[in-house]
Amino acid sequence: MSKSGAKSARIGNLLEQLQKLCLAVSESRNELDKDNEQLRYITNKVQQMLSTQEKCRKDLMTKFPDGISTLLLILEMSNDSQLTLNVMGCLSELLTSGKRASVLAAKGTVDIVLKIIINASHESPPNEEVILLGHVLLTKVGPKDRKFCLKARLTGALQVTMNTIRNNTCNFRALQCTLVVMKLYTANAVNCNNLGKAGAVSVLFKIVTACGHKRITCLKLALDVIAALVKSKTSASKAVNYGAVPVLLQMFNDWHRTDHHNRQTGVRKAIAGVLKSITMTKSGKKAFIQSDGIKVLYTLSLENLDSRELDSVNILCSQILRRCFPKNKLPIPCASSPLSFQILDIDSASNHNTQSAVDANEDSGDDESSEVESDDEASAKEDKEETGSQATSLDGLPNENKKQKPRDDLHMYEKFFPELFEYQVESDDSLEDEPILPNTIMIPTASDDPLSPMSSFCNLYSSNVEQTDNNNGQDPYGLSGTDPPLGTSPPQTSGSPTSNDCTSRCSSTNEIRSVLPSVKQAMPEIHGHYPPAEPEPLGQKKTSLQKTMIFRDIERLIQPQKVMDKVVYDLDALLKQDTNESNATLKPACVTKSRIGSGGSNSSTSDSEKMSNDGGGRTLKFESRFECGNLRKAIQIRENEYDLILNPDINCRHHHQWFYFEVSNMEADVPYKFNIVNCEKINSQFNFGMQPVLYSSEEALNGRPGWIRAGSNVCYYRNYFSRQQNGCQRSKTYFTSTFTITFPYTDDTCYLAYHYPYSFTMLQDHLSRLEASVSNDIFYRRLTLCHTLSGNPCDVITITAAPRRKDSFSLESFKNRPYVFLTARVHPGESNSSWVMKGVLDFLLSALYTAKNLRERFIFKIIPMLNVDGVINGCHRCSLSGDDLNRRWINPSMILHPTIYHTKGLLQYLQSTNRTPLVYCDFHGHSRKKNVFIYGCSKAASISSGSSPEVDDASVSNDRATDAMSESDSTSSMDASEIVEDLGYRTLPSVLHNIAPAFFLGSCSFLVEPSKESTARVVVWREIGVLRSYTMESTYSGCDQGPYKGCHLGTRELEEMGRFFCAGLLRIARPFARRDRSQASNHSIDTNENSDNWIRSSELFVPVPSIPHDDEDSSGEN
Repeated sequence: MSKSGAKSARIGNLLEQLQKLCLAVSESRNELDKDNEQLRYITNKVQQMLSTQEKCRKDLMTKFPDGISTLLLILEMSNDSQLTLNVMGCLSELLTSGKRASVLAAKGTVDIVLKIIINASHESPPNEEVILLGHVLLTKVGPKDRKFCLKARLTGALQVTMNTIRNNTCNFRALQCTLVVMKLYTANAVNCNNLGKAGAVSVLFKIVTACGHKRITCLKLALDVIAALVKSKTSASKAVNYGAVPVLLQMFNDWHRTDHHNRQTGVRKAIAGVLKSITMTKSGKKAFIQSDGIKVLYTLSLENLDSRELDSVNILCSQILRRCFPKNKLPIPCASSPLSFQILDIDSASNHNTQSAVDANEDSGDDESSEVESDDEASAKEDKEETGSQATSLDGLPNENKKQKPRDDLHMYEKFFPELFEYQVESDDSLEDEPILPNTIMIPTASDDPLSPMSSFCNLYSSNVEQTDNNNGQDPYGLSGTDPPLGTSPPQTSGSPTSNDCTSRCSSTNEIRSVLPSVKQAMPEIHGHYPPAEPEPLGQKKTSLQKTMIFRDIERLIQPQKVMDKVVYDLDALLKQDTNESNATLKPACVTKSRIGSGGSNSSTSDSEKMSNDGGGRTLKFESRFECGNLRKAIQIRENEYDLILNPDINCRHHHQWFYFEVSNMEADVPYKFNIVNCEKINSQFNFGMQPVLYSSEEALNGRPGWIRAGSNVCYYRNYFSRQQNGCQRSKTYFTSTFTITFPYTDDTCYLAYHYPYSFTMLQDHLSRLEASVSNDIFYRRLTLCHTLSGNPCDVITITAAPRRKDSFSLESFKNRPYVFLTARVHPGESNSSWVMKGVLDFLLSALYTAKNLRERFIFKIIPMLNVDGVINGCHRCSLSGDDLNRRWINPSMILHPTIYHTKGLLQYLQSTNRTPLVYCDFHGHSRKKNVFIYGCSKAASISSGSSPEVDDASVSNDRATDAMSESDSTSSMDASEIVEDLGYRTLPSVLHNIAPAFFLGSCSFLVEPSKESTARVVVWREIGVLRSYTMESTYSGCDQGPYKGCHLGTRELEEMGRFFCAGLLRIARPFARRDRSQASNHSIDTNENSDNWIRSSELFVPVPSIPHDDEDSSGEN
């Protein structure tokens, strides 16, 4: 027999003897004392073998698994201290790996050891050796038992451990194991409270003081335990009363001065962890500030800010400093926007004239509060109210149990479908093969219809504007008074075509109605935009950039003498000054008429220039009083650093994200830092490579007009400006978007924006240019669907191929083409959606084969801008009513939400005439994800996932989603596998993933959440019955996959996405080339159909010019 085999046989024999003795003892409990000596001898031999031979330890775990149970049984039954120590020594020798500890924990080792510790503590005197060895075992087995904390509290082991530590404050050998066990105890909050009441905090601080700089292990353990204990307010108060904060600050300073090589960074991290826990309470924060902790941590951290070894320590210090930094209010008069639009009088006046034929439920949105909460939180709360009032749930297929508008109400939308009524069947003698000329017609809008209460609103609005003009005699904001007055609606004409219609329409786009007084036209509107030839790369974020920015903010408090705090632009003051000069109060119900393209007066910017020039020195000049502009206040903090405050949406206190402003009077090659200090979202793509966009007037004048990505040191972090919440005692804080811009030219006029702006004026100009080049074989109509609250037109566009013949068969085929309904820009700040829509319009009206094929297969109904007022006034999410229009689709108000009300009316009209659209898609922008992706609707996917929340909007808890689903008995008892649904809604996203470089199928979702019940996507799917109802989201940032990985998505790529979207429609169009009127509109599709040669992909990359402006159109002011 080999030597190893002999050792294995020997330990096996010893374990066999132990088993026989245990069996004898179990039969006769009284004979235990007689066998103690033999048990002590055998266990001692086993301990010696386990301590010296790894082979024996492995054999005990593998060949003799019953040996562990035998040792535990002896340990549980033993009353002899030496026998107990021998068995515990055996177990300790076994615990050299985590896997063995798990095996012992599974066999109940923790319960037995805790019992032995309690019994040893009850002896007189307590058996310290057994207690300490028991703690050694617990340090190894305890982490493997999930109920260790609970067992320790119920058995009373907490007090035993506490007493052991109290009696051995200078015995570091005993403290090392007991502190580890106490650290395990503190994983439970109840244990922390009990230990705090037992006086653990003061005892541990005595240990910390005694450790000095030599007992590093015990020092870190004691600090970690203290950090966990002081998370309780009671323990934190005791620590503050003990004087812990000055002691900790002094310790942090001492270690910083002595640890030159950063070898003991763990100690400093532990000290910072205790300070972080203490400062989470009011008393701890107060003690920290009184001990000058802000200055101490700031000074010490600033010295090692770039040290990699101390990165974790600096992060903790920055968190402590940010928490203890005094919160300030924003330097603005009030949180509400300085601009307002009064809607109550308009609402009451219009309701008085509302026709009785209109369903009263349609106006229930008039009582909605116009003051919404921050960003997605407001959407979630509003959605909860909507879904509750409508009793919506996942039960029921689309178009079930929904109250539809009366047929008489929908009749007024016939005028917006000229393709169905314009052409009449001619006799056979008059048939010709040449295409029909698409004569442009003018049709009265919904606001002119006698059934629409919008007519009374227009009369009220018109009278207000006329009264204002007559009283002042001139434009109150210093604009040219030579412009003709703008009517409340386009001039009414007969239904016959008018040759001058295009000219009159172009003239009408020269004026817009804005609540924000416009003093100039932005240079991008004059010179246009040409995108870079190649995609621009995402920015590279520097390491520890956020910490650097936080410390720069703290420096303002430490060294206030270096802060200039000079106001260089104040919109509130400018509005007040304009009001005083005009000797009239700015009436919210009235809006400013702005002449676009006529040139702005240079004197209009004199007010902002006066602010900038006060006090001497070269300071930047700011301006935002132009279309889409958003900047409320600019404050010079340092010589080349400015704090910027954004406007909230009109009639709101929140939604600060979109910015667009002019900067001038700069020096070339000088870095200027801009801090937008009142952002609200918890994170931003600015932390992940996104950069703002810059437009240089000097470059435009040199023949290179265009927006480019610019900015270095771009990041996003929480600041110290408080954000008061209605009904909340604790106030949140804003976030800061910061970036540094180095301008290439001196005295240039530049524009900075969150994303590529796309204004209402640009849209009108773009449509006018497209209309001038429409070929004769295209059926194109642009009609005014309605007017917004401020009187701006909302257009609906029809695009299809004109019928080649006027015989009955051709016209019937023409009218039976499936509809594709597209909308965009319901959220004004999502300008990327307009660029995608621009790509769609350019492609559909082009002469490309793919576009021609699409026109012959579909009738496109397009509303390119749903929230015109929000776009014009520089809002981010809401309309002038203060409502998020994409949360008003269930029950839109004809008065407050006219564009949504009438858009839904168009869809309901199509549904009532058995022409339900094949595809509906609402274009959006996304601020937290990269790539382009789609949200669709699937009942099966929603049920199988429990309607888990999407990450893009307000977070909805799983409990809330489950509650909403349980509203329907049939749905709650239904399994996803039992649902049979048409999977055609997955075709378009799959096709786009294969052909579009920026599209990513992995980000697509088809869940229907309770928080999204009132959005366009879900309402059109559920009420109108459109299977392929989508929201297509385009990132503000760039891509992390595909050919554009690591690059921003510019306007060229966004327009390209619009063309790819159109091309993707061809795949789902093939089964519907000829659709019979008698067939139901449940458009199924064979997803496995061969797709060879179904698209000419080369045509998708044909460049389309991006808003070019001729020289003759740029004769206006700078």
